[in-house]
Amino acid sequence: MTRLQTMTATAPSNIAFIKYWGKRDPKLQWPANDSLSMTLSASKTITQATPNNLSHDTFTFAGATLDSRTSPDHKVFRHIETLRAILGVSTHLDVTSRNTFPTGCGIASSASGFAALTIATLAALTGAESFEALNERGFSRERLADLARKGSGSASRSLYGGYVKWRSGDHPESQKITQEFPLNHWPLSDVIVVLSPGEKHVSSSTAHLAAWGSPLFTTRIAGIPERMNALHKAMESRDIQLLGTIIESDALEMHAVAMTGEPRVNYFLDATKELLAWTRAGRERGVLPAWVTV
Repeated sequence: MTRLQTMTATAPSNIAFIKYWGKRDPKLQWPANDSLSMTLSASKTITQATPNNLSHDTFTFAGATLDSRTSPDHKVFRHIETLRAILGVSTHLDVTSRNTFPTGCGIASSASGFAALTIATLAALTGAESFEALNERGFSRERLADLARKGSGSASRSLYGGYVKWRSGDHPESQKITQEFPLNHWPLSDVIVVLSPGEKHVSSSTAHLAAWGSPLFTTRIAGIPERMNALHKAMESRDIQLLGTIIESDALEMHAVAMTGEPRVNYFLDATKELLAWTRAGRERGVLPAWVTV
């Protein structure tokens, strides 16, 4: 038998240049469109999983501990149970997790969170001490990405560094994650401006469902392939002007869909609009070569 022990996994968050918004199948985490993101090196989740001798799991985050007996439907416990079932084991876990950045306020904490949870859980339940050992047990990076996606769609992109594309495919099983460009292809910087440390008033999962009610949604989806091609060219040629224009337009369009969905979701604060105006003014004066994604 493999000796089970405490395992610690670290996973980065990511910021999408072209975002996915809306899901063709929420249960299967099948997005309505392709997306491409940049992996963030400083914004990460650190998760520790320890096998216990109990008949339940525990999860500790931000000073609070949850118990799978009293909170069986919590998404963390559901994900652990999914992974346990795949392995065909009954071992339960004590899981602790923390982020190096604010949680639930738009920096994709669920992406890094479920990526780290997936790795730590599988490592603790199999005794794998490295990605190589996980691969030997049948969990390649591709499979880890697929499993992390079941907890949070964008978590699949956090299994890779650099610039990562998530292809939605023609059916749920044809989804694919690939590294389009390595980090050293173009070392861009993502400057995170936290306008409010509080959690979003509407979860992303809920807002994804509302997108289908927007009159702008089908037009957005139809335009994604052309926009993705333009983004790829910008990345290839390292054209920051073109890249910035694409990602800022995509972010504003996505939020327009959210604001016109059913029900309507508005994530913009007054400070968001002020920051957008300030950034644009700086660009126009030639002193701030930066673009905004939200």
